[in-house]
Amino acid sequence: MADNGRLDMKDFDGMKLNQLKMLVAVAEHGGFSAAAAELGCTQSRISHAIAELEGELGATLLARGPGGSLPTEAGRRVLAKAHQMLRLEAGLVEAARGAEALDATVRIACFRSVGTHLLPHVLEVLARSHPALRVEIDDSIEERQGIEHALREGLADIGIAQLPLAPGLASRPYLHDDYVLVLPTSLAPQPGSWPAGDTLPLIGLACSGAAGMLARCRAAGLDLAPSRTLANDTSIAAMVGRGMGYAILPRLSIFPEPRDVRILPLPLPEPALARRRFAIAALPAQMRRPGVRAVVRALRDRRLAAATPAGQAGIVAWD
Repeated sequence: MADNGRLDMKDFDGMKLNQLKMLVAVAEHGGFSAAAAELGCTQSRISHAIAELEGELGATLLARGPGGSLPTEAGRRVLAKAHQMLRLEAGLVEAARGAEALDATVRIACFRSVGTHLLPHVLEVLARSHPALRVEIDDSIEERQGIEHALREGLADIGIAQLPLAPGLASRPYLHDDYVLVLPTSLAPQPGSWPAGDTLPLIGLACSGAAGMLARCRAAGLDLAPSRTLANDTSIAAMVGRGMGYAILPRLSIFPEPRDVRILPLPLPEPALARRRFAIAALPAQMRRPGVRAVVRALRDRRLAAATPAGQAGIVAWD
């Protein structure tokens, strides 16, 4: 490592791409066991590879603790370079295989809000870079269990769903948004407060993610009981706009904000408690397909996600 603490490419002369892949997997999954499951190897092999990498660089890359493994400051710099090198490797593999390797169809199962606000921008880029690659989208599934079922039954090659996912799927971290309070404009509690229970009823969203969010609110001491439950977030927002209640909805699902509602953060003790985290999932064998890898790479392009209207508005972001 250079004397000023910055990385130079010559620092990577003695290491292997496999070591970098293992480092990236541990950083993305927050621990060695999840990384080992994704890569199909043992934890001890990953630990040995990263120890060798740290010895080559002369720096500690991961801070290990009971809560998982997080990159150190040096680790974050190495990860930035590692991502560059792994993208270059993937590009070289595709170039060697030829354009015909991406003459394929990739099917994506996702939530409607993801299909509306994120995927069109990804498809536009893929159409330019891989014109023979066909991407089909099923955005009719609003439950992660439905997306997992589509992957296991061969109805989809890639799924984009809210965490946590069932075991046995290969996954990559994706964007997050937050659950928010959706209120009629006539109801105006101060930020950080909660609507009075006798003012308007709570309208619930019928999905496991929303049920989990309600459970977090109750654990924080908020006494919540929906007066009615609907399966469509757009319908719920319309009812809220007519003053028929208030709701807790994912922010992306009501973007752009309707004029007759107002949005406030959930008054929870920690902002992370309101977070809805997504992952890109596939069966392990499918994740290795060149076409699937190309789509996953485009989905996880942070610059592309940041350029979408939802990214520019700060509705979606990366951890």
